Amino acid sequence: MFNRAIRLSPGIYVNEPGALKKLPELINEFTLKSPVILTDQTVLKIIPQYLPADFVTRYPVEIFNGSCEFAEIDRLTEQLKPYDGIIAFGGGQLMDTAKVVSDRLNNVLINVQTVPSNCAAFTTKSIVYSPTHEMIASVREKKPVDAVILEPELLKNAPLEYLRSGIGDTLAKYYEIRRRLTDDKMHSLSLSLARDMIERCREEMLKVDNPRSLNGLNLQNFIDTIFLAASLVDGFADLDGRSVAAHTFYNAYVKIIGPQRFTHGEIVALGNLFQVTLENDAALIKEIRAYYPRVGLPLSLADLGITQAEQLDSLAEYMAKPDNVRMQSIFPKISAAAIRETLTKLV
Repeated sequence: MFNRAIRLSPGIYVNEPGALKKLPELINEFTLKSPVILTDQTVLKIIPQYLPADFVTRYPVEIFNGSCEFAEIDRLTEQLKPYDGIIAFGGGQLMDTAKVVSDRLNNVLINVQTVPSNCAAFTTKSIVYSPTHEMIASVREKKPVDAVILEPELLKNAPLEYLRSGIGDTLAKYYEIRRRLTDDKMHSLSLSLARDMIERCREEMLKVDNPRSLNGLNLQNFIDTIFLAASLVDGFADLDGRSVAAHTFYNAYVKIIGPQRFTHGEIVALGNLFQVTLENDAALIKEIRAYYPRVGLPLSLADLGITQAEQLDSLAEYMAKPDNVRMQSIFPKISAAAIRETLTKLV
């Protein structure tokens, strides 16, 4: 395969008030004859106020089971074969599932992410989990998403934990990936653009105290940063845009502790603090410790329900696995003991 590929997605992006009212025009633009709505029961109750009056009764609706797993991807691939387009409404796991299914069926995909928790609607990559919510695969789609249409008010009024998640996950673009996008690689225009994006992710997120208070251009920029800027890091940097310790911490957490109580980005947020603490970067430790209380992100293991010494042992062992390329590529041969020592600084 190629040494590095630039992947740009989606083909169309809209982030403006009233955008979802115009979905029928987009469906006509794509000349779709038989699209299907993919969503979940919770979102299905929320979205009608943002859509044309009869939209959810005009098209067939398929209900997502809530987790991006191969069994669900296989089920939906079979169920959605008759349709020439998928209009997906939901969170990150639904977006990731829709991308794989659409890629398999080679039909049109219109993503409408309903919580600003991550940039899943945009990217050509899906994280697939086991039934116990352990990450088991990262699937790279062959085709870009055809369109992403976002309604700012819908995203702004998402549950606060999803707004916090978007902030934590977007900040990870900087705190993690700055270790890959180093000065010696800045002769590459595409990699320098990726570094511009991670720096913008940090700059824009650190401006925000209360996302619910954002309006107009400030709200637009907040959403653009979470979705557009964050996804362009993956698009421009390819393997140099891979996450490092913060997402390793997330994967360990959901394996050892479980994902039930906290969102992806809230867990990743503490992973950001773990990484800069592991690096002993005093300036970034201070920055994170000053900012997180302003938006309610976790600063300690106890904030995420980690209180037992045995949990630290298990997390450290999982994170130190020799086959963990994310971690080992930046922290080669790191030991469980070194990881555990860093974790104890977050108690």
